[in-house]
Amino acid sequence: MKMPVVSSRLAALALGTALTLPLISSASFAEDKVSVAVNTMQIFSSLDPAKVTDYTGYMAIVNMYDGLTTVNAKGEIVPHLAKSWEISEDGLTYTFHLRDDAKFQDGTAVKAADLAWSIQRLLGINKGPSNLIVGVLKPENVTAPDDATLVMKIERQFSPFMAATPLMMAMNKTLIEANAKPEDKWGEAYVGEHSAGSGPYKLVSYNRSADMVIARNADYFLGWTKGKPIDEVRFVQTSDDATVKALAEKGELGLSSHGLGNDTYESIGRMKGYKLIQTRTAGGFVIKLNTKVYPTDDVHVRRAIAYATDYKTIQEVIYPGFDMTGPLSDAFKDAHNGDIQPGVYDLEKAKEELAKSKYAGQKITLVNSYVASLAFEAEVALLLQSSLEQIGITLDIKPEPWNRIVELSSKPETTPASTQVNISPTYPSPDAMFYNQYHSKASGTWMSMEWLQNAEIDGLIDKVRATTDVNEQNATYKELQTKIVDLQPDVWAVAPNRRYAANKCLQGYEFIPMQSWDLNFSNFHWDCKAE
Repeated sequence: MKMPVVSSRLAALALGTALTLPLISSASFAEDKVSVAVNTMQIFSSLDPAKVTDYTGYMAIVNMYDGLTTVNAKGEIVPHLAKSWEISEDGLTYTFHLRDDAKFQDGTAVKAADLAWSIQRLLGINKGPSNLIVGVLKPENVTAPDDATLVMKIERQFSPFMAATPLMMAMNKTLIEANAKPEDKWGEAYVGEHSAGSGPYKLVSYNRSADMVIARNADYFLGWTKGKPIDEVRFVQTSDDATVKALAEKGELGLSSHGLGNDTYESIGRMKGYKLIQTRTAGGFVIKLNTKVYPTDDVHVRRAIAYATDYKTIQEVIYPGFDMTGPLSDAFKDAHNGDIQPGVYDLEKAKEELAKSKYAGQKITLVNSYVASLAFEAEVALLLQSSLEQIGITLDIKPEPWNRIVELSSKPETTPASTQVNISPTYPSPDAMFYNQYHSKASGTWMSMEWLQNAEIDGLIDKVRATTDVNEQNATYKELQTKIVDLQPDVWAVAPNRRYAANKCLQGYEFIPMQSWDLNFSNFHWDCKAE
């Protein structure tokens, strides 16, 4: 079977949209080779596992690297590079026993020394996911007594430690050090644009502003046993819904992003040869409110904004999904506080809250930022603008590229008063939703644009991290939710369905409650006969 190769540039030009994309096919065959085009809304700003924090970045990492452990569809930590492990009785020493068949993409064996060095590198660079373990794990306490044993001794009991181990990626120490420079001992420049892992896919090409191509690692240690594998994945960055729709009409689209407009999904889903993939998630779409700047430094203004949010229109028309009940998804069943009610759209209550604020009687302007490439966020901004106008708040809408939002979030004075984002667990623990967003030590990232910096909240997060008693953890998590909801640092708008438009031949999707782990393409296969 062969399908025509059509340039996405031509598809774009057919719509009058000028794009500078290379010739690609999204589901093409040449001698039975399966090449799939995957749409992303944002650029891959880095390919370095020590620096990545967002969904798009981890889409690259999970395909090119392997973690010490991984996560299954139930959110459980399961073996990966480590085939087993033990934890000492005092909860401070973690000993991992590694597989002996894993190899880097250059054919050299993955050894414990590589993993130890990779974790030390993560701590040394001190960006990205390192904030989960900085202060808990010291570089000198990561050791490899032999090729198959990795030992980590932490400073204190730390309940989410195992949940962070999927982010501890094995990196090829010899390769990276050979490409490092005296002023760049960790080889950051090299790793930022090359693959140096053992993962199922190798990097073929990388154009930061447009696309990335990865190809199947035929010698991958887990093998290829799930049917006809995906040989090549071409990630194409475009934020225009009409262009993505045109690619589908041409038969080029393999898998869409999950940030398209509702009408676009439904339109593609009706096309011959396409299907919609839809699943619940463990995260949410929220409006983050900067508690340190005008006018959202006043809790009554924040509550007024929450009351002025038309939740049902967002959930039923703009970005389909379900009610959120505070900062933690009910996917974390035991830790979720079922007493918290979803947000209510009530303009009279919004006016009452505004009247209690220190800005009562004044003209109030609220900046709202969102990712310029996401059409549904533009719709949310316009909806919110209309509602806020009715209570006397002028919404100043400022769409920005994603990398600019990340840049702005580094300081409270540059972080917008309100910003729309999708937030999901970066590791499979409720801690991922509390520490990353609300702990003072996590301030300065796109995940923590609330700048909450509240000593009581910090104390509760620290408390739950320091206990290994699950019942005590869950009780503290529930208390945290109550207190955070009272402070209203966010508008919890919708627990969205994660939706993809996909070629009907693409099989094997399964939701995994951790960042982009559901888009590890070694779990997919190609079968045009399957329903």
